Parts: sequence; structure tokens; C-alpha cells
Amino acid sequence: MAQLQTVRGPIDTAQMGMTLIHEHVLFQFDDSRRKQSIEFAAQLLRDAKQAGIQTVVDLTPVRRIDWFADIAREVDVHIVACTGYYVDRLTPRLLADLSEEQMVERMVHELTVGIDTTPVRAGIIKVAGNRPELTPWEVQVFTAAARAQQRTGACIATHACAGAREQAAVLLRAGGDLNRVFFSHVEAEFGWEGRTVQEEARYLEEIARQGGSLLFNNFGFEFDTPWPDLVYLLHYLCDRGYAEKVLISVDCNWTWNEEGKPEFEAEREHPETRRRTFAYMLTEAVPALLKAGFTEKDIHTFLVENPRRFFEQAGGG
Repeated sequence: MAQLQTVRGPIDTAQMGMTLIHEHVLFQFDDSRRKQSIEFAAQLLRDAKQAGIQTVVDLTPVRRIDWFADIAREVDVHIVACTGYYVDRLTPRLLADLSEEQMVERMVHELTVGIDTTPVRAGIIKVAGNRPELTPWEVQVFTAAARAQQRTGACIATHACAGAREQAAVLLRAGGDLNRVFFSHVEAEFGWEGRTVQEEARYLEEIARQGGSLLFNNFGFEFDTPWPDLVYLLHYLCDRGYAEKVLISVDCNWTWNEEGKPEFEAEREHPETRRRTFAYMLTEAVPALLKAGFTEKDIHTFLVENPRRFFEQAGGG
């Protein structure tokens, strides 16, 4: 059985259980709120555990790993940390200005030795693009990620609201293995470049045909993806034999607002999104999927079998 690196150390992939593969345990690191942040994040994870979640993959590539270690000691949930890069403007200049070779070395070190000065190793690489075409800096990051994958066997997760096929092409040119890559937020309609839902389904099918996995998370985000469209895309992929390439998660993230209260993504404009915690996947999203014609077996495939299979392809270590 392959192994997966978690904040508390390696586990067998058989121990992953119900897995949320694209989340943010913490998204903001304000030293004045460290205790509050750790306590709030830990409670969200306890709620997730009670609902049935056993593993959460955090895709925040610039973070305070010591905070994560504190949280991991408080909860009975496996937390996987990542290495890599988010978008240029949100990346500290010291990291953004590294050469491609230095980026590769940083990712390999965090995957095989430890993050910062700790022995906590990353379990996945995260990279991001925001537009249909990658910028030169983003091409460098994706190329470095593919090279780090070649050296370590690690999996890659991308932020791909738009341009998933372009991202796949860059990774392939750099020697990446799409069987160990998933593309996130592909259902967000603002990234479809004018395609209809039927055209988008065929666009995504091509990525799955090449081996890439597709991450859907806009459950409860009707303003980004109307529910009928989300259901259509999922059914389309499953009906064409690509159920093993479908991953689902919540992408839960929150920050402290001006009033000192935790505020979830889009909550200010859409107060109902406050319900979108880690537990939301099992308390609300899964029941909605079952009503939409998916089976308990489908849900097990999306949340248990596919994450486990995805990481097993990385070969452990």
C-alpha cells in the first residue's frame, strides 16, 4: 500500500477514508489571532470528523506550517499540506522571484525533507492560473511543478477556473504525468470563455481522456455554477466512463473580518455560504447529489476511492 504524507507523518492510503481533496484549513495567518484561528479551524475539522470526513488536503502553498502542526495535534483528522505556488500577486516576492531551478529545489525539499525548518513534509504540489492563457511566470511555475513531480512522483493540484487545457498542455510539455494531476474549479461558469454547458462538458472530457482528474467544488455556489449545470457536467463525465476522474470537495476558506469575526468566502454578498464548512460536503452537498440521481456508490467513488487511487499513483514516499 502506498503512503501519503500528512502533517502528523505518513499514513497508508488505505487510512484516508472519506477525503476532501481541495480545502484550506487556514487561509490567513495573523499572529495577533493565532490562538483564535487555531481554535476555530480545529472546531471546523472536529465537525467534519463527526460528519464522516477523515482526511483533508490543504492547498495553501504559502502558510505557517507550525500552525498546521498545532491544529493536527488537536483533531483526529488527517491533514495533508502542500508545496508550490498560488497566483503571482499573492506570492511573497522572495518566493515569486526564484528561478525555475530554485522553484524546483524548493518544492522537492518540501516534499522530501520538510517545510521551513520542520520535518513536516508536503504531500502534494499546488499551482495556479487565473486566465485562459498562462503568463510567462505561471508557465515557469507549472514547468517547475512538472519537474518536481518527475523527481519525486508527487501529485499536482491546479487552480483552473479557466484554461484547464492550457495548463494540461504546459504540464505535458514539461514532462508531467496528467494521471497525477487534478484541475480545480473547472465548473465555474465565469471561466468557460463563452462555451455552453454542453461544450464545456466536451472540453473537460478531453482532459479526462488524457488522464487528468477534475475537481468540482461549487456546491452551494449557485452564483458561479447553477446547480443544473453542475449536475449535468458530473453526469456527463460519469455516463462516458470517467467517474474515476471525478473529485469533489468544498474549497472551504475563511478570514477574519473587520469586526473580528470569521467570514467565509462570498459570505458578505451571499450570507448562505457561511454553511459551506468542511462538514457541508456530507450534510448538504451529498444529499443533494443523491437527489440528483447519483448513487451511494458514486459518492463513495468520488470521496473515497478516487482520492485514494489518485495518491496511490504517486507511488508514496
